[in-house]
Amino acid sequence: MTTSGRLSRALLAAGFAVGLTCTSLAHAYPIPPSGQPLIEVAKLDWLCNAVALTSDGRLFVGLPRWPGFEKTPSIAEVMPDGSIKPFPGGQWNDWAPGKPNAEALVKINTIHIFDDDTLWAIDQGEDAGKKGVNAGQKILQFDTRTGKLLRSISLPEAVLPAGANLNDLRLDSEHAYVTDSGLGAIIVVNLRTGEAVRRLAGHPSTQMNPERRPLGENSQPLLLADGSDHQVHSDPIELSPDGKWLYYQPLSGPLWRVPTKALRDVSVNEAELAKKVEFVYDTSPLTGTAMDSAGNIFLGEYDKPRVTALAPDGTVRVVAQDSRLWNPDAMIISDQRELYIPVPQSARMASNRGPGGKDAIVPPFMVYKVQLPAAFGTRAKVPATSAK
Repeated sequence: MTTSGRLSRALLAAGFAVGLTCTSLAHAYPIPPSGQPLIEVAKLDWLCNAVALTSDGRLFVGLPRWPGFEKTPSIAEVMPDGSIKPFPGGQWNDWAPGKPNAEALVKINTIHIFDDDTLWAIDQGEDAGKKGVNAGQKILQFDTRTGKLLRSISLPEAVLPAGANLNDLRLDSEHAYVTDSGLGAIIVVNLRTGEAVRRLAGHPSTQMNPERRPLGENSQPLLLADGSDHQVHSDPIELSPDGKWLYYQPLSGPLWRVPTKALRDVSVNEAELAKKVEFVYDTSPLTGTAMDSAGNIFLGEYDKPRVTALAPDGTVRVVAQDSRLWNPDAMIISDQRELYIPVPQSARMASNRGPGGKDAIVPPFMVYKVQLPAAFGTRAKVPATSAK
């Protein structure tokens, strides 16, 4: 049995009385660059928290309608001259409050391009508040060549109840795995039948522990306008290269994993599923992750300007550290073994800095890449999913 397995079972035996204290708090200190050098990929006027890349090198960016950025096109392709072209175009990119949202990008939180070169996006819809039912949330799939909508998945209230908030997704050949950061849960969607199930709702692994505050640059906590900590439940998510494990965590950590087979199997009840959850690593707050073919998980740290890599054996290495990397978000790995890193500066947004919060963003918004050393694996392959 692995160390993580032994520890996870000890936590289970203790009734999940998980009160882990974050061991990686931010402090104001000089940041000497280390690891791989940053290579500039894109310089954007809009806040960018996600990137995606086609097999022929076309770069797409996710531009969420966060406070102060409501008029963004939401998704765009970065053209060779550095300009951006709204994707898929037309009414999809022109949404505004009061307009229909069924065929519009309302509040895109993440984008991904998998091995069939189609683009997937999570649309969080209009803000319905902590207790509201946001029926506008949807999972979208587009053809990157034509911009045609291939699939739009809306979830029933039993799967996406009041207060739930779709966050990020990963795919295998038949399923989409999605984190709910509003209430804390994992949602599994069968892409062939359209059936969806809500799993591990309220489980400690999907819940942000109030004792682990989401601290960012210079120990600035992620705060709501009323001064309370912003509770971001299950957030980053990764699927192991063999598809057998789903890794996930609340924003402030720690990192957990669960067997995908049990997660998908509705005959495995919640109590039985809980016993299969394993503690992986006591991570610091993470805003984004990526995973390579060797099983290394790349960690975009919220409280330090760096990306580290957690190896399957539990060792951690610095991939890149630079004062330009505060709050790196949803990363990807290219066929050339380059790690693409968007930097949205989310901790510097006035809306994340509590009562009377002052905007500390330093424009423009950058996307960088680093060449991964030979010691790391290649880009993890993702089986294509058939469009419906």
